[in-house]
Amino acid sequence: MQYLALLLIPFILVGGFFYWAGVGLEWLVDWWRDRRQRRIARIEAELDRQQAELRATILHLANQLGADAHEARKALIRESFLASGRVPPPE
Repeated sequence: MQYLALLLIPFILVGGFFYWAGVGLEWLVDWWRDRRQRRIARIEAELDRQQAELRATILHLANQLGADAHEARKALIRESFLASGRVPPPE
């Protein structure tokens, strides 16, 4: 019986080694997966910020273009009245 216990010691040690190696590998894979997900979340947050910034810029430029178009229409109407010699109606 004593020799049987001595024969089982290497198997127990090898089994323990493989168990802890598996636990360590599982921890490493979880750590890698969490790191990757944090990186993806950080990139998505940056993209969302840039998208909001671009949207604000586009809306600002659209407002400026609208104002410029309005001024251009007013100038065209004014020039057409001046060219025809008529007086524009009061506003």
